[in-house]
Amino acid sequence: MIFLLLSILCSTSIYLIFKLSEVYKANLKGIIIINYFVATLTGFASGNFSVSHTQIIQAEWLPIAAIVGFLFVVMFYLIGLSSQKAGMSVTAIATRMSMIFPVFFSMFLFSETITPMKILLVIVTLSAVFMAIYRKPKQQNNTLFFILPFILFVGSGSVDTLVKTAQHIYIPENETALFSSSLFGISLILSPLLLLIGEKDKHLFSLKTLIGGVALGAVNFGSLYFIIEALNKSNIDSSFVYGINNLAIVTITHTAGFFLFKEHLSRLNKTGLILSLICILLLLSY
Repeated sequence: MIFLLLSILCSTSIYLIFKLSEVYKANLKGIIIINYFVATLTGFASGNFSVSHTQIIQAEWLPIAAIVGFLFVVMFYLIGLSSQKAGMSVTAIATRMSMIFPVFFSMFLFSETITPMKILLVIVTLSAVFMAIYRKPKQQNNTLFFILPFILFVGSGSVDTLVKTAQHIYIPENETALFSSSLFGISLILSPLLLLIGEKDKHLFSLKTLIGGVALGAVNFGSLYFIIEALNKSNIDSSFVYGINNLAIVTITHTAGFFLFKEHLSRLNKTGLILSLICILLLLSY
């Protein structure tokens, strides 16, 4: 359970860092590039393993790591862009609702126990997430409002599903840190491609961008490493690991938003938060 809690803490911190980087006008591309440099160093420095290039190249999980590493760069950039164009709440809906991908993938393809109660809880949790983070968009005519959240929904769900597949089939428990480190190393190599997007960036690596990138890199690595460890060592089905993880992130993020950034919660949001807490308790006790 400790690994699940650490994963929740790290994942929640990612949203908070993106929010703070927007408030302090740090460079989004610079933060993402620095983030992957720090995440890669953190992985290889903290991992209790000896590694060679041959070992990584011959690993069965390398193709999945390459795909996820590329998607990580794209998703992180789109999360930041969507936060600006579609709003933080709409972005949260897209990324957190994507839990439906690994949840159903785990239940139907990995032969995990399927009961009417489990299906009902999955449906209720999805409803709770939607209610907790739904906000009316301010710019109904902005085309990006419709495009970016949809891309994030599919992309984030695909990333979670690929990580789950790698954990279930290809990654031995003693190679979790190596997989995570290699994945971020691939993202580091690919992240400079972001500089080709849009106009030339000014003040790419300012002090506030450096601070944001370092903090983001540390929690980014932790979010992946700890969720894989939770999947490996938790006594809870993986479908519920993802459910608890996402619901807790939503609840904590909204709570932090209310107290730290004075974000307004509608009656629907408050109802969703309460329902989310109830769902978490049911998932833990079921």
